[in-house]
Amino acid sequence: MATSKTKKPAPATSPAEVPTLSSTTVTLDALARELGPADGAFAARTYAGIPEEDLVAEGTRIDSQSLIDDVPNFVASARRILGSLSEAQRGKLRMPEALLPLLVAEAGRLQAMKRSHDAAAAEVAGARAALEVQGRSAMREGIGERDLCYDGLRNALGARRMARVDAIVGRADSPESLARGLEALASFIEETGRADPVQDAQLLEDYGVGASCAAALRATAQRVRGIASVQVAAGRRVTQRALDLQDGRVAIVIEKILRAFRAARRVDGTILVPELNKAAWMFEARSGGSGKKAQPGGAKPPPAGGGAQGGAPTAEEEMTPILGADL
Repeated sequence: MATSKTKKPAPATSPAEVPTLSSTTVTLDALARELGPADGAFAARTYAGIPEEDLVAEGTRIDSQSLIDDVPNFVASARRILGSLSEAQRGKLRMPEALLPLLVAEAGRLQAMKRSHDAAAAEVAGARAALEVQGRSAMREGIGERDLCYDGLRNALGARRMARVDAIVGRADSPESLARGLEALASFIEETGRADPVQDAQLLEDYGVGASCAAALRATAQRVRGIASVQVAAGRRVTQRALDLQDGRVAIVIEKILRAFRAARRVDGTILVPELNKAAWMFEARSGGSGKKAQPGGAKPPPAGGGAQGGAPTAEEEMTPILGADL
């Protein structure tokens, strides 16, 4: 006998979910390819009227790498949020489309500048390390040559005449003091040979501490002094000031984007705000109720709740005026 099968009820249609932000890894290069180049005229308008010193001061507040690390996911999350908004919601987001490509371009420039800056710094550090090795080697050779000469003079002239040598040689606690001691020893050999060209001069030659030894001592002194005098130039293709200036340019654009999203969220609590991570503390410090400015060496406040649910912020959470706010 046939039996009828009971059909399972279709799953209830769930209401549209608020879009969430994934942690997909993105890069500045990939974003630059997708968004295209920044609008140069828009960039000029964006930074017009902001003094360079203000941008530099802004940039000194945050580490370049934190901005470089945060921008890709920040831009990606902003794009996902934009894609989830209705036409009415988009009308609440007063943000030029050119702002995201500008941020990607400025962050890409910052990344290139930091790589150049760090590479030059590493190159200088390597050169200084190599120079230190050369300096230590020259010091060892100079001290060894001095000691050999001292013992040769003692054999040639006897212990009683070494008191003057002890006085003039001095210490070898620095390249300059060693060089002076070597030159003084060379002068002693030359003066001794001239004072007694028959007996003492011949004894000095017999024990290998004659004129050729004096010349070798002077050459060694010159080498020791020369290596110590070499200064490794910084040679940075990108200065710290230039890096701070670019940090400031990136930070200003991030601030404008955050301001636009936060303003939209105040009137529509379902609109999310793009997330920052390492750099979040810098921008939280500027809102009235969302965080405190991180103190040097202290813990930083948690990142802005871009994916958090809840109502719109109150009027007390209005952002305080900041650099470039009216541009």
